[in-house]
Amino acid sequence: MTAEIPSDRVVKSQSPSLLRFLALHLAIGSAVAVLVVTALILTDAHALGRLIMQDRDPVVAIAMLMIGFIITLGSAAMGAAIMGLPSGDNGDTKGRRSHVKGSGEPVLAGATVSGGRR
Repeated sequence: MTAEIPSDRVVKSQSPSLLRFLALHLAIGSAVAVLVVTALILTDAHALGRLIMQDRDPVVAIAMLMIGFIITLGSAAMGAAIMGLPSGDNGDTKGRRSHVKGSGEPVLAGATVSGGRR
């Protein structure tokens, strides 16, 4: 016995757009990582370029350096993108500052004081 879902009750999944969003920011972080590794090797920062090029197999050293930077900068770009998403309280806010109301100034809250000195 199989149950069928009526076609009018099918809910569209939002995961493809989320995956596309994350893939875009992973690509941005990866591009930055490739630029950083290329700049490190070409500028010979701390003799890194010479050290890699004097190795028996410089491709392995470059690949390991590139993978480490792609993981680090790609995940940082995805994390920053996720933190910048609207909070969902009222669609027009951006990121973490959604709790501040009005002109962007923090609102002071009153505090109660109980008792005196002992």
